[in-house]
Amino acid sequence: MKHVSRYLVRALVLAGVFGLFSSVPTAQTPTYPYDHIHLNVPDAAVASAWYEKHIPGGRRITEAPNRIMYGSTRLMFLVSKDAKPSAGSSIDHLGFSVPDLDAKMKEWEAAGIKVTSPVRDVPKLFKLAFLEDPWGTRIEVVQDPDLLGLHHVHLRNPNPDEGFAWLLDKFGGKKDRLKGTIDGIRYDYEGFSSVWILITKGEAEPSQGRAIDHIGWRSVGPLNDTMAKLKSQQVVATSEPRPLTLPNGPSINFAYVAGPAGARIELVERPGLKPGQ
Repeated sequence: MKHVSRYLVRALVLAGVFGLFSSVPTAQTPTYPYDHIHLNVPDAAVASAWYEKHIPGGRRITEAPNRIMYGSTRLMFLVSKDAKPSAGSSIDHLGFSVPDLDAKMKEWEAAGIKVTSPVRDVPKLFKLAFLEDPWGTRIEVVQDPDLLGLHHVHLRNPNPDEGFAWLLDKFGGKKDRLKGTIDGIRYDYEGFSSVWILITKGEAEPSQGRAIDHIGWRSVGPLNDTMAKLKSQQVVATSEPRPLTLPNGPSINFAYVAGPAGARIELVERPGLKPGQ
């Protein structure tokens, strides 16, 4: 009986140890810095000037023509004569925050900018309204003093929980509730400005060829390694890494993957640049 008791105690101890280890959560995916948004427009020079003039918080950068930086996020432009509006696609709209939305709305209305939804004050959230740029990009404008400038990217997905889970697994970030009200993922990385990714429930068309063509995260290591890791997670690569020499900046490496509900996602490596550059 003593032997039996000794073996039983040992078994219980081992079971407790294995139970302890099995209850430890798996390591979270490291957060990737958010990098850029690419819009389809007929004339990149005209479009970049429009955003620089009308959407506060942007500054022109010189690594390549017609690029506007909001915080550390690039707003870039692809030339396309027949892009469809962003509304209803998997990348439905962009969000920008201003200190005084009522005052800014008066400016936009005086400038003839298309207002698709007037200002309303959402309890426990903030004031918000919707605009549309001249080329079909839907823009939400909010009054959130905690995050001015580029505020969020709003995706569309038949199953938002699946979309959030995919992004957290592949690109990290912190699942949170914006103002304690709306589910989202916040991307914070040292040296980079913060961006929220929000997801609305609804059917969605692929983003490629829409006014918001794709969104992008930065690879913090060699892009080949990042792509190999994503492929091991069953992410579909729609293009392999390749280099691009910028006219006035260092060469980059970039590739594309298929994101949730048809959202086109670019991964870019920017060798030689410091965080946030």
